[in-house]
Amino acid sequence: MLLVRRLTPEDLDVFRDVRLRALTDTPENYGSIAAAERAQSDEEWLERLAGDAWFAAFDDDRAVGLVAGRARDGDWILYSMWVSAEARGQGLGTKLLGEVRSAAEADGAGELWLHVAEDNERARRLYLKLGFVATGELEPMPNDVTRQRERLFYVLPHLPVTKGSSK
Repeated sequence: MLLVRRLTPEDLDVFRDVRLRALTDTPENYGSIAAAERAQSDEEWLERLAGDAWFAAFDDDRAVGLVAGRARDGDWILYSMWVSAEARGQGLGTKLLGEVRSAAEADGAGELWLHVAEDNERARRLYLKLGFVATGELEPMPNDVTRQRERLFYVLPHLPVTKGSSK
């Protein structure tokens, strides 16, 4: 049974393990490298965990997926999406993305956006299937300027204002 939940400071070891597995499994898709993150102190890992919304997917007690999101200029950015090879094809990417989308909606964000490598067709298909829109805005990948990534966005629904509501 797959369970997705937000990570807390008590999940430090799980967070570090799954993040490093993601960076090792598909390093070409990230803006960081495993060696640099492996060298970080517990305090640095905890700051990252506290600063952003990190969600992990678990199959029993083992983390098999990870995603992060954070507020940026009234919108939210989704980043660091990863699903382990053994858990792919089970709808886990959709569940992880849904958690970040829910957090962004609860925060009142107007859009959720992300970057996807042009050659990462599996991820691109998922994002487009879930309603993200390709912008055509390209930029070099942070760790390999010979590759490009594209910005995609998703317009978040606005909750209706009800009488007596502060929103």
